[in-house]
Order: sequence, then C-alpha cells, then structure tokens
Amino acid sequence: MSEIEDPTTQKWDDPDLVRRLNHFLSSPNPQDFSALALDIFAYQFARNRPFAAFARSLGKTPDTISRWQEIPAVPTSAFKLPDFPLTCGGEIRTTFLTSGTTTETRGSHHFSSTQLYEKAISQGWPLPKLPPFFLAPSKPEAPQSSLSHMFDHLNDGQESRFLLRHSKFHLAPLFDHLQTGEPLFLMGTALAFLHLMAFLGPIPLPSGSHLLETGGYKGTAHSLSKSDFYHDLSGFFSLPPDHIHNEYGMTELSSQAYATGPDGTHRFPHWCRHLILDPETEREVAPGETGYLVIHDLANLLSVCGIRTQDFATRHDDGSFTLIGRDPGALPRGCSRTVDHALSS
Repeated sequence: MSEIEDPTTQKWDDPDLVRRLNHFLSSPNPQDFSALALDIFAYQFARNRPFAAFARSLGKTPDTISRWQEIPAVPTSAFKLPDFPLTCGGEIRTTFLTSGTTTETRGSHHFSSTQLYEKAISQGWPLPKLPPFFLAPSKPEAPQSSLSHMFDHLNDGQESRFLLRHSKFHLAPLFDHLQTGEPLFLMGTALAFLHLMAFLGPIPLPSGSHLLETGGYKGTAHSLSKSDFYHDLSGFFSLPPDHIHNEYGMTELSSQAYATGPDGTHRFPHWCRHLILDPETEREVAPGETGYLVIHDLANLLSVCGIRTQDFATRHDDGSFTLIGRDPGALPRGCSRTVDHALSS
C-alpha cells in the first residue's frame, strides 16, 4: 500500500467491517480477534492520515505485519494535536475532551457515531445491574465528558440521579432512595467520594448495594493508599470490600477495564487486548513484571485502536493486570481531577 487515499474522496464507513465488529462484541470467538484487529488496522491506515504517517515512521503497514501485537499504538499525547485529528473521516458529531487545567492542551477523541462506544459500555459491563446514582455531573452539564456520557448510558433516564450539579452535591434523590431499603449502585470519581466523606458523616447503603470509583487522585493534594481508601469507603457506606469496584478507562478509549476489591486485578472485555512493555526494550514483560500499559481497543474503530498509556502495570498470566500508577513524569489527568478542582473551589 504505497499511497494513502484521500479520506475525503471515499466512503468513510465500511458496513461489512462494522457488521463484523458488532457481531464480535456480542458473540465473541477468541480466534477472530487477530484477524479483525488486522483488518481494522488496514481500515484505519487507509483513512486516518496522521495515524498512517505515524505507522509508516515505525515501518509498520498492513503489508509488513501479520500479528495484532505488531499494530502500532499511538501515545495518548497524539490526541492533543488539533491539526492532526485521529479520525477515519465522516462528520464529527461528538467530541470527548480529556481533563486539564486552563494552561494545558486537552486531548480530543472525535466520533461520527457513538453507537459502538455505547455498545461497548453495555456489553462490557460485568457488574450487578442495580438502580444507579452518580457522583458526577450529568451529560447535559458536561457534554464533552466521556465519563458523564458513560454514566448517562448506564442510567435509566432519571437526571435527578446525577448528584453533582454545578460543582455542588445534591443528595436528596439518594436519601429518598435509601428510605426504600432497596439496594443501589453508587458510582463516581475517587475524588468525589473523598470530598463526600469529608463533607458528611457515614451513609450506610442498603444490603446488596455496590459502589464504583474511578479516576484516581494522583497529581492532586490527596495522598491515600488504595487499601486505606477502600477501608474508608467500606466503613462510610457499610459495604463489604468485594462490593467496591474500580473502573479503569480514559477519554482516548471506548472500553473500560474493571477490578473488584482493594487487591483485585483489572480485566478488559474480550474485544480489547493489552500488552505490558519494558520501557527500554519495548518487548513484552514476563508475568509478574511491570512495564508500560498498551491497550488495543477494537471499539475505537473510527479513530485508532492501539493506545500507549502513561500508566505502569504488572502483567499476570491469567490475562489480567495490576495497575501500578502513572509515570511520575507525566502530567496528572482525568475526570477525577476536574471534580477535585470544582469541589475545592
């Protein structure tokens, strides 16, 4: 493939590829992953000019690789280049922005359709389905937040279940539900939970309830180990540790990984694969060793599937990983920090 066709002169969509991907999300066959990933790489190489240039600079083209592990992964910083949007064409209808301060360049993930994004949320949800409440702003209040979009998709249409409005807690709907004694699922950023625990006394949740936290709090003024954080959550909400979960995701992805309990390892859904690479050799580390986390998310069909994060993780031979934390030289990021700024102001 010596020339890249101008994406503005061709049909951006590939109905057969979309059909195959939709089928794979719903009916997985592990043997199909590599073939589908390579076909998506060829699709993105032909239509995503910045990505094709990046791949060529590494000597990677659809003609030179034969394994999904060889597909180049772009660093998350590539999403911060506004003159080189990582899209495969089509009208942009939705854009999610990474969090950041007013002096930072924010990353942009563009979508001509969020159909695959929303299907990935639904199909990838491994946790109990209970009435949800969210310590986060609603989608109308934060239309460029991928987390608010995710929570909106998990919601049943009741905007009152978003308990953070204009940077203030509005907890009356939660307390009204507590009167019923029915279990619920409380979700929010780690920093929102920290602020809530500092703001109020204990809020025992009904038996059978669950909690999901996300975002972390590195790069902020908060310092608390995960075990201590989960101990505090367990006591404050009267929940057993195995009813407390973490969601690992980012604006640049369409899918999420989940872990349960303070010592739980993370797993992505079957349409994602991850590699943990040695920072010096770029080779995959052995089980038990730590390196950079690289994620291949096939639901990122309309942008780029391979993402090199700034996070360190430990590889496990059962296909899961333990998240260690961010590269200490990387800028703090994430929806959680935005909530921290809002609630601290």
